Amino acid sequence: MERREDHYSNYFVQSPSTVFHDPESEFQSPIRSDSAPLVLSSVNEFPRYSDFLRNSENNFLYEDDEKRLVPLGTSNSSWWIVLQVGWRFLFSLGVALLVFYIATQPPHPNISFRIGRFNQFMLEEGVDSHGVSTKFLTFNCSTKLIVDNKSNVFGLHIHPPSIKFFFGPLNFAKAQGPKLYGLSHESTTFQLYIATTNRAMYGAGTEMNDMLLSRAGLPLILRTSIISDYRVVWNIINPKYHHKVECLLLLADKERHSHVTMIREKCRLVS
Repeated sequence: MERREDHYSNYFVQSPSTVFHDPESEFQSPIRSDSAPLVLSSVNEFPRYSDFLRNSENNFLYEDDEKRLVPLGTSNSSWWIVLQVGWRFLFSLGVALLVFYIATQPPHPNISFRIGRFNQFMLEEGVDSHGVSTKFLTFNCSTKLIVDNKSNVFGLHIHPPSIKFFFGPLNFAKAQGPKLYGLSHESTTFQLYIATTNRAMYGAGTEMNDMLLSRAGLPLILRTSIISDYRVVWNIINPKYHHKVECLLLLADKERHSHVTMIREKCRLVS
C-alpha cells in the first residue's frame, strides 16, 4: 500500500472583483452554482496577511496549519507581575528590618568573671599505669560569670563557655559550661565549675607542691573564652561578641594539706 501524504495549504476567500485573473494562480471551485464563483488564493500570495499571522505585534501564533489563534502574552505578563510584586515586597521587608535594627540596636554586653573558691586541691603521691611514681592532682573550683545585658528589647544568648587552668604553659584542667541566656536589661550571675580527678602531673607535680607550701604561693592562670549574640531577626541579623577573660591567682596551703586558700586574684578582659 502506498503511503500518501496529505498537504494542506492556507487560503483566503476573496471576491472575484478584487482578484487578478491570472489562470496560473487562480482556482475555480469544481462545484458550480447560480451564484458568483468563489476564487481561493494562497496565503503566501498575500504577504501582508501572512506577516500578520507570523510576526504579530499582539503576540498571536498560528499553529499546526489549523485555523486556531493561541495567545502567548498572558502567561509571560503574569509571571512578570509576580516577579515585580515579589521584588518590591522583599525590598520593602529589607528596608523595614534595617530600620527596626537601627532603632533597637542592642549595646555591647558587659562580661566579667570571678573565681569563687577551691573546694578541693590535693597533690598526692602515686604510681601511674606504667609504674612511674608521680604526683596526682585532684581539685574542684567554682567560678562566677556575670553578664550585664543592657538591651531593653533582646535577650543575650551565650554559647557554652570554655574554661582552662594553666600552670605555666601546662594546661592541666579544662571544662565547658552549658548554654546560657541573659535576660534583657538585667545583670545575671551564672555559676560554673571546673574540676579534675587523679590527674598525673609528673615533673610539674613536685614543683607545684613546693610552691604551694612556700610563702610566695602557687601561681595559676585561668583563661575563659565566651561567645554571645543577640538574635534580632532569627539568624539573619545576629551581632556576635567574643569575650576572653584571663585571671591570675595565687594559692597557698597555710594549714599543711588540710585546706588550700586563694590569697590573690586578679581578672582582666583580654578582648
